Order: sequence, then C-alpha cells, then structure tokens
Amino acid sequence: MIKKLIKPVRFQQHLFTSLMGLCCLVSVTVAQAAFPEKPVTLIVPFAAGGPTDVLARVVGESLGKVLGQPVIVENTPGAGGTVGNTRASRAAPDGYTMLIGNGGTLAVSATLYKNLNYNVLTDFIPVASIGDAPQIVSARKDFPATGLDEFAAYLKQNAAKLNFGAAGVGSGTWLGGQLINVKLGVKVNGVNYRGAGQAVNDVMAGHLDYMVESTTTAVRYVKSGMVKGVVVLRPKRIKALPEVPSAGESGYPDLLYDIWNMVLVPKGTPAAVVTQLNAAVRQALQSPEVQAKFEAAGIELPSEIQQTQAGATELLSSEVARWRPVIIELGATPD
Repeated sequence: MIKKLIKPVRFQQHLFTSLMGLCCLVSVTVAQAAFPEKPVTLIVPFAAGGPTDVLARVVGESLGKVLGQPVIVENTPGAGGTVGNTRASRAAPDGYTMLIGNGGTLAVSATLYKNLNYNVLTDFIPVASIGDAPQIVSARKDFPATGLDEFAAYLKQNAAKLNFGAAGVGSGTWLGGQLINVKLGVKVNGVNYRGAGQAVNDVMAGHLDYMVESTTTAVRYVKSGMVKGVVVLRPKRIKALPEVPSAGESGYPDLLYDIWNMVLVPKGTPAAVVTQLNAAVRQALQSPEVQAKFEAAGIELPSEIQQTQAGATELLSSEVARWRPVIIELGATPD
C-alpha cells in the first residue's frame, strides 16, 4: 500500500511545484505589464519658471497621458543642478522617479564638480533625448547693441561694468555666458541664481545686462518686448524669432551654442521598465500639442537615434568628453 501511494504523492508535489512556478511567472509578468500603477515623479534640478522646468512640464503632461498616470514635476534646485541630480541618483530604481538633465547639469557638471555624490555616467540610465533648444542672448530692453558684431564691440568696451545672469555655476546659462567671454576675449561678471527664471526676471527689470537663455522661455519675452533679443547663437535665424540676427551673419560664425535635454532614471531600474519609458517618451514627443509648443519655442526634436536609449547614452558619454577640456581651459570652479 505504501509503495502505491509514493507515486501519486510525488506526482502531486511535482504538480504543486510546477503550478507555483507558473504563478510566480504570471505574477512577474503582470507586475511588469502593470507599470506604472501610480504617479511618476520627474525631478527638475532648477527652480520653477526656467527653460528646463518649462520643457519638463510640456513633455511631462504628454507623457502622463501616454502612461495613464500623472507625471508630477518636482523642482529641486541648487548648486547648478547637482542637488536635484543627487536626489534622483538616490531614488528607488523602479521607474517611478525620472530626472531631466541637459548639457550643463550633466555633461559640464561631471567635470566642474570634483566631489559629486554620484557619477553621471554610471549612476544613471539615459532613457531618451527629448529636445534641442537654440540659445539666444537676451538683454535688458534698453541694451544698445543688436547682432553679434555690435554685441561684441559693446562688451569689449564695457565688460568691467556689465553683468550676465545664470542659473548657477555649471548650468547651461552659465556655460553660455562663459563661452561668450572666451570667444570674444572679454571678462563679464556672472551673477548666479537658483534658477534661470530668477535671472530672466532681473534682466527684464534691468538689474542684469544680459544672459544666454534657451528659446524655451526667451521667445515669449522677446516677442512681448520684455527683453531684447540680441543674437541667436546658431548659423541661421530661427523660425520662432525671425527678426533676431544669428551668429552666422556676424564676424563670429563659430560662436554657436545649443542645449540638448534628456530624461534619465537611476541605475538598477529594470530594463523592461526603461524600455517602456523610452517608448512612452517617444510617443509623447509625437503629440501634436507638444510639437506645436516646441515649434513656438524654437525647440527641435532630437534625431531619431538620440531618442533611443543607445543614442541618448552615446550622446551623454560624448558630451562629457567634449566639455571636459573646455571646463579645464576655463579654470572654472563651483565657488
């Protein structure tokens, strides 16, 4: 009798084990397929109102519709974006915390700051590049120069008494101001704020002379006459501001500057979740509303390859390498 029972018992144990394994597989599949089950946080490492913040809210709104969950923009300003970056690097790697970064907060800061609590190349996973923003020199309304040639001449004569605004050392606005100093051979003092929006306000109020600003925010201020568009740092004029001269029309045609932007997640985020976020971001960028807002602000969609995970990763790596010698040459420090 005992021998007769052994086979059925073993069969039942085998069947139970198989069913348990199948249940676990189904549970994992369902869990992955259910992402996201709650709102997603998008960390902006600057104060509200600046170009990075504006871009994050435009893309975040569309991304939330694609994901079926709200994307909550959380501003975490300080130290040229490194405070927000640090917070994002320490977040749970589950896809529910994303970071928006750009050439300043990611590529420049990697060299500029010597004691960061994170490594931008190893502690984050790039999801996708989301927008390339032309940069413009926007100045106080009564600024006496138009076009890069006049601007350069005015700076060379008055550099000692001028100030430009920036969203902290290492930010894209700061780097733009420093590039102008280097390319024109001048030394205009930079005044740093916790976000570009605060610097813009002081340019509008006449407390600052100018700043290098993304068209993301500059277009509406230039069009309204609240600031003066001096020059777009591109080879040709842009459709959003056709009346503003380009650097390519001047005697300094190589003084060109764009800011790329991308979203990232903490390292350790499951590959399936990263893939899903990439697909969702790319779909969000195709929204007619997003594309209309991009066009109005002069923002361009990244190339198809840079919208992929591999392309965004390559962009970040190459930009860190490209800006390293520039920062070293500037001799810049966060202080």
